[in-house]
Amino acid sequence: MTAPPPFPTLLSPCRAGRLDLPNRLVLLPHGTSMVRDGVPTDDDLAYYGARAEGIGLVVTGAMVAHEQATVRQRNRVEAFNPLALPALARRVALVKGLGAKIVGQLNHVGRETLGSESDYPPVGASAVRGGRDPYPPHALDDREIEELIAGFAMAAANLQSVGYDGVELHAAHGYLLAQFLSPTTNRRDDRWGGNAEKRCRLLVETIARIRARCGDAFAIGVRLSADEETANGLEVRDSAGIAQALAATGDVDYLNITIGTRGGYVKDATWPEAPAARAAGIIRRESGLPVIVGQKIPSPELAERLLDEGVADMVGMARAFVADARFAVKVANGRSRDIRPCVGLNQDCRAFAPHIHCAVNPETGRERHPLFGALHPARQTRRVAVIGGGPGGMEAARVAALRGHAVSLFEASDTLGGQFLLAASLPHRSGLARIVDHLAAAVRALHIELSLDSRVTDLAMLDPFDTVVVATGATPGPASARSETVRCLTWFDIVTDGAPVPTGSGRAIFVDDGIGFWMSYGVAEMLAMAGWQVLFLTSSAAVGAHLPAESVGGMLARLGQAGTDFRVLSSLAGLEDGDLRRLDLTSGAEEPVRADLVVLQTGRIAAPLTLAGSWLDRSGDVHFIGDCLTPRRISHALFEAQRAARTI
Repeated sequence: MTAPPPFPTLLSPCRAGRLDLPNRLVLLPHGTSMVRDGVPTDDDLAYYGARAEGIGLVVTGAMVAHEQATVRQRNRVEAFNPLALPALARRVALVKGLGAKIVGQLNHVGRETLGSESDYPPVGASAVRGGRDPYPPHALDDREIEELIAGFAMAAANLQSVGYDGVELHAAHGYLLAQFLSPTTNRRDDRWGGNAEKRCRLLVETIARIRARCGDAFAIGVRLSADEETANGLEVRDSAGIAQALAATGDVDYLNITIGTRGGYVKDATWPEAPAARAAGIIRRESGLPVIVGQKIPSPELAERLLDEGVADMVGMARAFVADARFAVKVANGRSRDIRPCVGLNQDCRAFAPHIHCAVNPETGRERHPLFGALHPARQTRRVAVIGGGPGGMEAARVAALRGHAVSLFEASDTLGGQFLLAASLPHRSGLARIVDHLAAAVRALHIELSLDSRVTDLAMLDPFDTVVVATGATPGPASARSETVRCLTWFDIVTDGAPVPTGSGRAIFVDDGIGFWMSYGVAEMLAMAGWQVLFLTSSAAVGAHLPAESVGGMLARLGQAGTDFRVLSSLAGLEDGDLRRLDLTSGAEEPVRADLVVLQTGRIAAPLTLAGSWLDRSGDVHFIGDCLTPRRISHALFEAQRAARTI
């Protein structure tokens, strides 16, 4: 008897308007920046080729619909550009050859500059400046709007000519089409604004022009922000009305529903899963159109449940496929437990330095790198000792074992995970531990010899091994100052022991070292949650400058609502004698401050393992990876782990 599919609804066929899909799993649009002069490169094609198998619908990342929306880097695909069409045809053939349908998302960013210089002025529905860019946009006139509509239609026809099954109009996240839809950015009183119906006109007429040019067989989808999460912006009831207007045209095949705008729509680890689900269900019910729900849906189990609850007709994911290119194949083969989880760090996948990468999977973005291709058996198997059971050590052990080496993993503590478990212990970030659980399960499944509570101090322990990978991580830095009169702790004290109960006035000062990464803001939040009134001093010129952009707003909101007071370009003087003073690092001026608790960010220092010359002279094959070289992030540890294990 044939076993039923592991996710019967998710893997069932779906009719979405003019699209017949083999299943309900959608690869959501996201940029790769593997683009040169507006043309997707071979690296971009390899990225899609690694992911498209087993997917029902691939919606490729936002393509520029009009030359006016280009930036000088030209690192987004230009759908208006004839020179991009041959590469796009290859992309289509690749995706369709793997069994998926393919739709191309078309976009114009409008007033948003995406932090990039352009040779064209920003434009918008009205001259309303956004909060992220220094200049107000030029308000488009009737002639310019007509050119814009014609540009979208031409771009759609270009995609149709190379085999795309349809287009998706990006009318979400505060970009140009959304700027016309939203009352907070559309202040017009002409035919393009003034009430909800007129604010929809640009989108409706663009759809009509594409339908007229591309014919009835070509699919048209629309991405909407159901709730813009901004003051006076679109809310779910507004978006439901927009969806009804789109359904009335008869030309829209599906809606792709998210929430938020630029800078806040890529929900990080602090958000609950599937934040757009409720809104998607309402819009599906009100419009009658097929709906894709996306945003922070990391697992097929959650996708199946959302479909069974009637929230949507299809479930879309982007970062889940960034973290594991074989996500869909593993789902279809009943191997969902093997999926490498996205944990919502939003670091490498959103940095585009210079293109897409992934904090938890160093293979992402390196599909054509000669070292990071298919994993091949080692030419000569070796006995490998990995010292340190953090993410880097586990990844090195996993990859080395997959290549056929006999691997032993030594961990000084009684559990795997290393200091990344500290990051997962911060408020709202417990989901980070999923990558530790995933790697630990892989280590055990591969029957790697695991020695917990086993610190390598006697180098005779290494005598049986041919190769050693050192992944001993880092330790907390020591406090440079202490006080006899004021209680003084370090960030590490708070993370390991918890925030103490407030005493006295309940005032606490957190002294950041200027890096201001999660270990500073998370500890400050722990203090605030315990009831302390926190003064946050940082030598940095900005708050949250080193956090992923999508994380800053939520972090500031949580700390602000708890009454945290921030002082930039500041340090603390007088700790030793208890005469506490805030030092202004620009002027040198000091002002007295009071506190019953001072918490210092002391950073981390590398904890290398010293190997005796006798062992190195005999064996000579040793690799140092991750924080034991210098403390950094999980992405560096995992990358160096794979690089080492792939070369043993």
